[in-house]
Amino acid sequence: MNNYLRKYRERKYFMRIILSINLLIISVMLASLLSAFLYSKKISLDSQQEANEKVLSQLNYNITYMNDTVKNFAISMFYDTDMAHLLFSGEQDTFEDTDRINKLSKTIAYNSFIHSIVFYNSKRDMFFTSGDDAITSSTSNLMNRIGEFLSGGKPIFKMQMMPLRYVPDLKHPERTQQVFSLFMYDSLDAFTKKESALIINVKPEWLFEKLELTNRQSSKRSNRIFVLDQNKEMYSPDIQDNQDLGDLKEEVYRQIASSQRQVSQFTYMAQGEKQIVNYIVNSSVNWVIIDVEPYVGVLAAVDQLKIVFITVAAICLVLAVFASLVISNRLYSPINGLLKQTKRLPGGEPDRTNEGDEISYISHIYNHLIEKLMTEQTKHDSNEAIVRSYYLRKLVTDSRAFTSEEWAECVRGGYMNVNLEKACIVGVLKLDRYEELKEKMLGVDVNLLNFAVSNIIREFVTEELRGEVVDIRGEHLVLVFEAGARQEESYTAITKLLQQAQRIIGDYYHITFTAALGDVASHYHELTARYEKALDYHLYKMNFGHGSVITPKMVQGNLANLEAHIPLELERKFAEAIKASHPESVFQELEHLRQLIAGMSSDAVVQSVIQLGILIKQTVREINQNKLSPLLIDLRSIDRLVFEKETLDEIFAEFGAILSAIFEDQKRGTESKDHFIIDTIKDVIQANYANPNLSLQEIADMLRMSSAYVGRIFKKQETISVADYINEIRLLKSVMLLENNNLPVNEISEKVGFSSPSYFFKLFKKRFGTTPKDYRIKKSLSL
Repeated sequence: MNNYLRKYRERKYFMRIILSINLLIISVMLASLLSAFLYSKKISLDSQQEANEKVLSQLNYNITYMNDTVKNFAISMFYDTDMAHLLFSGEQDTFEDTDRINKLSKTIAYNSFIHSIVFYNSKRDMFFTSGDDAITSSTSNLMNRIGEFLSGGKPIFKMQMMPLRYVPDLKHPERTQQVFSLFMYDSLDAFTKKESALIINVKPEWLFEKLELTNRQSSKRSNRIFVLDQNKEMYSPDIQDNQDLGDLKEEVYRQIASSQRQVSQFTYMAQGEKQIVNYIVNSSVNWVIIDVEPYVGVLAAVDQLKIVFITVAAICLVLAVFASLVISNRLYSPINGLLKQTKRLPGGEPDRTNEGDEISYISHIYNHLIEKLMTEQTKHDSNEAIVRSYYLRKLVTDSRAFTSEEWAECVRGGYMNVNLEKACIVGVLKLDRYEELKEKMLGVDVNLLNFAVSNIIREFVTEELRGEVVDIRGEHLVLVFEAGARQEESYTAITKLLQQAQRIIGDYYHITFTAALGDVASHYHELTARYEKALDYHLYKMNFGHGSVITPKMVQGNLANLEAHIPLELERKFAEAIKASHPESVFQELEHLRQLIAGMSSDAVVQSVIQLGILIKQTVREINQNKLSPLLIDLRSIDRLVFEKETLDEIFAEFGAILSAIFEDQKRGTESKDHFIIDTIKDVIQANYANPNLSLQEIADMLRMSSAYVGRIFKKQETISVADYINEIRLLKSVMLLENNNLPVNEISEKVGFSSPSYFFKLFKKRFGTTPKDYRIKKSLSL
C-alpha cells in the first residue's frame, strides 16, 4: 500500500495531464452547450419579435389607411363649394341650410365608417351637425366634448384622428362610448374660434374589433395589444383590464426617446413578472401600438432544453474521465521510461518524494550535468578570447609596434584567419543612423547589434574569401581580407559579398550598414595606415548614401575635384527662382546643386551644404522684407541638417520639404485673400437682399473694387454669378415667409427684394417647380 502511495506522490506530472485533459474536454463541452442554449434562446426571442412586429405592422397599416381615408374625406367636404356655405357664410338661409344638411346625411349614409359630422361656422357662431343621434341628443355630452377642443381646453392635432370618449346618456355616466375625431380648419397656426372648422367623427369599431380579436388569440390575460394616442391615453376594447399596465406608458415613451427607433422591443417588469414589450409608432397620427406578453411564455420551449443539456453534460463528464485515463497513460509512457533512466545517472535519487514533478526532476539532473561541463569549457575559452582580442586590436591600431614574436604567437594560437605577411585589404563598417539607434536602444543593445553583424559577415563572407572581422569596441568594425593576385577582382568580390550580407542583415534586424575599403596593405605593419585611410573614405557615405560599399576607385573623382564651394552664378539662379515662386525651376536647380556637391571632396561637401542652407535663409528673409504678410517658415531647422543627417539624399530631401513649405505658404496667402473677399460679398448680400437695387456694381462700389474683378473671383470660387446668388438668397427667404406666416404672395415678393412680382413668380417656379401659392397649399396639407 505504501509503495502505491509513494508512486502516486511521485507522478505529479501524470496527474497534471489527466486534469488538463478533463478540464479541456469539460470546458469545450460546457461552452458548446451554453452557446447552443443561448443561441436557441436568441432564436426564440427573434422569432417571437418578428411575429409580433408583423401583427403590429398590420394594425399600423390599418390605422394609417383609415386616417388617410378620413383625411381625404374631410378635404373633399371642406373644399366642397356647396358645403362651404355651412362653414363660411355669414348670412342665414334656413331653407338652403336644411337642404345642405339633408345632403350631408345622405353622404354619411353612404360611408358606413362615419359616426357624425359637425360644421362650425365662426361668423354665425353656429354648429351644423348630422349623423348619429348622440351628436344632437340633449342627453349626450358629445357636443360638449367637441366644444372643449374648439374653445382651447384641449389641444387639437390638425388632420389627425384623436380618440374622444363621451357619455351617450348623462343619466348613466358610467356607460361611455368612443369615437375618433378629425379636425380641419384653414389656418396653419393653432385653432382659434375666429375661424370655422370641420369635425369628422369616425366609428371606432374597426380598430377595437382588430385589437379584441388579437387579444382573444392570447392564452394569458397579461398578453394583450393596446394603443396610446397623441395625449398618451391608453385605448383598448377592455380598458379596465389594462390598469395594471398603466406605468408601462412612461417606459414606452422613454424607450422611444432614447432609441430614436419607430419599431423596437424591450423587457419590462410588471407586478414582479418579466414582460416582453413590442411597440410601433404610427407617424401619421402620432399613436403608439403596443404588444405585451409574458417572458416566461415565450421561452417555455427553450427552458425544456435545459434538462436535455444537463443530461448530456453529465454523460459527457463520465466519458471524459474514462477517456482521459486511457489517453494520459499513453502520453505518459515515454516520460516514465526517461524517469527510470534518469534515476540511474550521477546525482539521481531512486526515491524522490520531496522533489517537484517528473519534468522538473529530469531538468534538474540534466542542468546539473550541463553546468559541470560548461564550467570546464568556460575556463578554457575565456583566457583564449582575451588574448585573441588583445592581439587583433593591437594589429589594427598600432601595427608598426607589433613585433615578429607577437605575430608568431598569433599564428601559433590561430587568432587571425588571414595571412597578413601577404597583401591584404583593410575596411571599416559602421551601422547607418548610429546615433538614432543609440537613442532608441540601450548602449548594450547597440553593442549586441555590432556583435551580430560581425558574426554574420564572418560566417557569410569568409565562405568564399579569407578574412577577419575585428571589433575594436568602438562605433565601427574593422574588416581585413586577403588580396588576390588581381586586386581589382578582389575589391569586386568583397563588394558583392558585403552587399549580400547587407540584404541578410536587413531582413533579420531591419538595419543597414555602410562599408569603406581602404588601399591594399603589402605587410601587416601597414595595417594601421590603411585603417586610417579607410576611415577617411567612410566619410564619403554622405556622397554615396546609406548601404554603400565604398572603394578607393569610387572616391578618386571626388579627391581630384578642386571645386570647394558653390559657384556664384548657380547661387544667383537658385535664389531668383525662389523669389519668383517657380517650383519647377527651383527643384531643377536644387537637383543640379545636389549633383555638383556629390562630386566634391568630403570637406567641401559639408562646407557647400552649410553654404546652401545660408543662401535659402537669406532668400526667405529678403522675401519677407518685401511682403505685407511674411512667410511662416521655421528656418532654424536648416542649421541642424549637417549634424543630424548622414547623407546628401536626406539633406536635400529636407531642403525640398522646406522649399515646398515656402511655396505652399505663398499660395495660402493668396487664397486666403480671395476667401476673405468672397465671405465679405456674401455678408453684404445677406444684409441687403431686400434692397431691389442690390447688384454686382453696387457691391463692387462698397468694396472699392472693379465689378469685373469682383464678379470673376466670385464666379471662380462659388461657380455661380453674383446676380444668381442674390436671387437664390431672395428665393430661400421667400420660402421661409410662405411657410411661417399668412402674408400675401405679392407682399412677400416685395419684402425679399423683387421689384417685379411676375419676375418673382418666374424664378420661383423655375427653382421649386411650382408657383408660390401652390407651394403654400402643399405645405399646409402635408402638416
